Amino acid sequence: MTIPESIKQFITWIQGFDHRLLRNEDDVKQKLIFPMLHYLCYPEKCHREYPLKTSKSGKYGKNPEMAQIYYTTDDIDEQNTDTSIIFVVTIEPQKTKLNDAIEQAKFYSNHFKTLFFIVSNGYEIKVFKRLHYHREESLFEINIDALRNNDIASEFYNQLNFHLVKNIDKNTATNFIYTKYNLIEKFIRRYPDLQDVLEKSDFEPSITQEGYRLVVVKPKVAIACNLPKAFGEGNCEIEFSSIILRGLKIYLNHQDILGQLMTGLHSQADWGCRRFFKRLDKNNFEVYLGQTTLILSELEAVDLCLCIDGVCQEYKNLIIEFENALETWNFELVKFSETRGFILFSVRQELWDLMQQFANEFDYTKGKSEWHLFHRKDISIRVSRGIRDHTFLLPRIDRDLYLLPNNQINIIYELNDVNLQSIEISKFTLWQQDIGVRGTWTARYTKQWLLEKYIPKVINYYSGKSQLSEAELLAKITNYTSDRVFIKEIEHIRDLAPYLRDIQSWLHIDVENIVASLLKPYYQAYTNLVRNTDSSIIGIDYIIGNLRKVEWKNTQEGNPSNSTDWTNLTFKHAMDCLDEQVARINNCEYEISLKADLITRTFIWIIENGKISFSQAQLNAAKQALLPLWEQSRFEMRHVYPNR
Repeated sequence: MTIPESIKQFITWIQGFDHRLLRNEDDVKQKLIFPMLHYLCYPEKCHREYPLKTSKSGKYGKNPEMAQIYYTTDDIDEQNTDTSIIFVVTIEPQKTKLNDAIEQAKFYSNHFKTLFFIVSNGYEIKVFKRLHYHREESLFEINIDALRNNDIASEFYNQLNFHLVKNIDKNTATNFIYTKYNLIEKFIRRYPDLQDVLEKSDFEPSITQEGYRLVVVKPKVAIACNLPKAFGEGNCEIEFSSIILRGLKIYLNHQDILGQLMTGLHSQADWGCRRFFKRLDKNNFEVYLGQTTLILSELEAVDLCLCIDGVCQEYKNLIIEFENALETWNFELVKFSETRGFILFSVRQELWDLMQQFANEFDYTKGKSEWHLFHRKDISIRVSRGIRDHTFLLPRIDRDLYLLPNNQINIIYELNDVNLQSIEISKFTLWQQDIGVRGTWTARYTKQWLLEKYIPKVINYYSGKSQLSEAELLAKITNYTSDRVFIKEIEHIRDLAPYLRDIQSWLHIDVENIVASLLKPYYQAYTNLVRNTDSSIIGIDYIIGNLRKVEWKNTQEGNPSNSTDWTNLTFKHAMDCLDEQVARINNCEYEISLKADLITRTFIWIIENGKISFSQAQLNAAKQALLPLWEQSRFEMRHVYPNR
């Protein structure tokens, strides 16, 4: 058979190559890799170099290593992760162990999403196929002497030449793996005896917790989680027992857990409430965990959901518990310059300067009076008795955000590691005993103490020295407080509206569906609450319009309510429609977010614009149904969605 001219040229070049001339890593790159890829027909303009971040902080070293990447296009604007095809790592010829370089290439190949990665020391050449985050497949592990063989060189060329590789569809590659795994799954099901053997390798289900270490195990999946301490960050590791995924470990950090796993708890994989699941067919799901994409069987998906529910519910409970204990919910959470805290209020810069000056003068090492309880470090103020730390205060100094309009500075209740040092792994609940006036101050108490005691004391102490009067200093305190009534204390129906608006804003976020159990009591209670509304309410067109969209969505799903003539409708028809939605959701496992949004808009309009006759029992039921739904929206808007 005639060998194509391009392969002949590749063979001629490799047979004339002398690896003994290579002296350093740059020689490997310049004299082996670049010519090899040239003879494999890769255009020079399709090649780019990038410095690799080598430090833990993500910064470049003094002489950073360079990533060699080849793309399908020579257009720089289009050279991205969609068009990347080969990542290359070269090492010095003297190094015979390539394991570290392979791990590095694997990591960066995943980052740049190339199809292949190549590692070479100038004599040995290792080529791996990377298929959409699944474990890599070794294509070639050869040396230069072996590559001189005509057949091996031809195979090498036929699998790696530019004209072939550039036309590989990354999605097709993923489908290939999915098809292969699906065939294996079907094969196992055809032979019950083999399935019995494989099931013996399943994990032993268990739930164990020691301090902040929680391990949840189901037959197909195991998750070991380091739970968050106070407002610290946790992480987890996921493993699978199946023969296909055995040995794979997926590490997720705090942001991954909150941003990916936390929504849709206690829902099934096919309900569309968990954003990291995608159904492929009746028996298989595509799952996105951190930077890894997997194909899971239905059984594996079920066990993964159960494990996530166990871990994330406890993870969520701890965060909520910390916020409740430190009374921080009513303050804005901010993160800047590796600092976390809550904005209490803002003051003039002149007042903050006096507060710092007072803290410096009344350092706890300088006296024994009741006010000698401070210690300054840089610009922060530590309120302490020397042994017992009460609170840490910090101005917001994030570049342009340091000074607010009108020369104002935000005072931050800082979550300082020193302040949380009583949290010990061996004593899981010890931190709770330290919260209080004599221990760690809550955000609410800190704010109260600053406004009622500390600031008046500072102003009085420097009254003769400051250029500003007491009235001028106090007039510029911006107090960030909510004027809404707490849900349990609501007596007037319109006080419910701000909370409903919070829920309506939450429903705009990108989760397609919501677990119906959250909404069933809510729909029922608010339909009953607005039932006796004066029929002369304004905006009946708006109400009917929203409910008509809900009805249209039901029809699109093939689940229409009673056929409705949408012309000349009254408020009675609106109530009939709301009653239909209550009946419908009681038979649903999940609800489309858009429907819940439209129904919530309807409730808000009626409450704000209608004259409603209601009983105390109806109002109490409405408050009771609202609280868990609003707390869910508050948690996710604060902790989940900022991490996406």
